[in-house]
Amino acid sequence: MAFHDDLKKALIARLGVKNVFFYPGWDNKKRGIGWADSSKKPVALLCHHTAGAATDSTNMSNPGNTRKADQPQATYVQTHYEVPAANFTLGRSGTLWVHSAYPVWHAGVGSFKGVQPYNKLGIPDDKGNDYMLGVECISKGKSKDFTQVEKDNLGKLAQACKEAAGWGEKFTYRLPNHRTWTDRKIDTLYTLDTLKAWAVKQKGK
Repeated sequence: MAFHDDLKKALIARLGVKNVFFYPGWDNKKRGIGWADSSKKPVALLCHHTAGAATDSTNMSNPGNTRKADQPQATYVQTHYEVPAANFTLGRSGTLWVHSAYPVWHAGVGSFKGVQPYNKLGIPDDKGNDYMLGVECISKGKSKDFTQVEKDNLGKLAQACKEAAGWGEKFTYRLPNHRTWTDRKIDTLYTLDTLKAWAVKQKGK
């Protein structure tokens, strides 16, 4: 099967069909190229935050933590540029929008040179878009304000990407922050160890 078929299967298995929304054309190559790695698959999932959200409250009864409140951020990621600004948008409601299974624009100028263990991924400087998936987590970005379901589903997303791309069991270093790639950025505010812990928590679920 093609990578997008494996990804769809893994996402639905991990997050549930009611929590995953696929934009039309998500399974087509947006930039006219496929993944640059020799595996023809992505090698990591780069974590971003939107710096925009309806609320920074983590209380799930807050109306800002609903799918309806998340939707404008997902629409922005999908439509603001010529191609989507990330492969996924993860809402505060736990909803995952899938924009593309193939390279888009999200990483920008950056490098893992000298940054262990990410330098082992073999990504050339400034070529992160061609090697890494990107997820925009909806957050105001001023505090550690991810909801619990957002944390859980980021871990599930990481597991699904691992399964679809064949990263193997030692995959948790394939979950860098945007700021790991470039010091131009501050996202996310969570440590790498925290992101890994969320992914590991979902391993057997």
